[in-house]
Amino acid sequence: MTPQPPTTPAVNESPAPLSLDEAIQRDALDCVMCGICVPHCPTFSLSGNEADGPRGRISLMLGISQGDLLPDADVRRHLDTCLTCRACETVCPSGVQYGRLIDNGRARLAQAQTSAAQPRALARHWRLLRDQLLTRRRRMGAASGLYRAATRLGLGGLVRRLTGPLGRALPRHPATPSSQPGSTDTPTRGTVGLFVGCTGSAMNAPAGAAARQVMRAMGYRVVTPAAQACCGAMHAHGGEPAAARELRARNARVFSGAEVETIVVVGTACRAELGALETEHGIAVREITEWLLERASEEWPALGTLDQQVAVHTPCSQRNHLRAPGATRELLSRIPGLELVELDGNERCCGAAGLQALLYPDEAERLREPKLESIDRIQPDVVVSANVGCATHLAAGADLEVRQPVELIAKALAATKP
Repeated sequence: MTPQPPTTPAVNESPAPLSLDEAIQRDALDCVMCGICVPHCPTFSLSGNEADGPRGRISLMLGISQGDLLPDADVRRHLDTCLTCRACETVCPSGVQYGRLIDNGRARLAQAQTSAAQPRALARHWRLLRDQLLTRRRRMGAASGLYRAATRLGLGGLVRRLTGPLGRALPRHPATPSSQPGSTDTPTRGTVGLFVGCTGSAMNAPAGAAARQVMRAMGYRVVTPAAQACCGAMHAHGGEPAAARELRARNARVFSGAEVETIVVVGTACRAELGALETEHGIAVREITEWLLERASEEWPALGTLDQQVAVHTPCSQRNHLRAPGATRELLSRIPGLELVELDGNERCCGAAGLQALLYPDEAERLREPKLESIDRIQPDVVVSANVGCATHLAAGADLEVRQPVELIAKALAATKP
């Protein structure tokens, strides 16, 4: 019998996908345990416990993936309290993909046999809150409207006290959309899709309205598909990556059907999650701040003067995920008259971190406190943050509204009108 040559895989044959344990080991074994990341970790700063820092968490995840450690309630808490701020990732000399690693680690916890070892976000009452309210744009809009009405009647404090962790996360002064009319000019420069996410009719309504005004003033047609869904960040960071992928795919179908050139996202955290659409579905995605910074000078209308002092908060999603820490300052420097100051400790997470402000409110408020102290010292006219979660978290503790940068651009546009 003539011997047959050994078979070789086809050149275009894709490698078998990694199992979850293999994916964890791939990233965890890149870590050389140098510890450079540890002092940059906000949760380590709270407890001083090595297991609450990146190095300790990587050791825990590696132990679980290799079968040397069984997840329990203690392990869950160490991994679950990570804010996914990725400050550690930006300083890592070995290039460890910590954000991907911690998401996979929580997905691995979700496979645990006992609920005590699973991510807290997967508990039945938290999933109900997420799936039946927080990710339902119309329900959130209606609930937000009721809260605004209660606040006008002087009942806002009572609502916050009666609604537990959710009440602790509500802003003291809920903002309402601007009444400034949009441009009436015929769009000439193209069509963009506006992603407002699940908070679009609630916490993010003023920024969404401002984004529409500004993009229309620049000559763009703005489409806001009603069928758009949650970006999936809460699911991805809560141990449900498959649900996050499905939500991204749904948004890809919705915006592709709308035939938009770019999806413009109001909020840096949603932009960080939806960035995967560029590689998964070939759709351009930009956060409103970066989209505006990309516009040519001839597209910009005149901006009026705003004589205000503005304290700038830089979200972790903008600083560490999108790697654009100076974007808000660069954008707002276009407005004449503004005095821009940085909040102290901008390089450290404010504690919002998506659902974390609800799941672990005590830790979230401890991390927020230095920001509130900075606001109290500066006494600015306005505080801005490019992420709705951070803006809401800061506004829940500060006696003022926290705006998104695009809202000031819209205000400056209106200031040019008699």
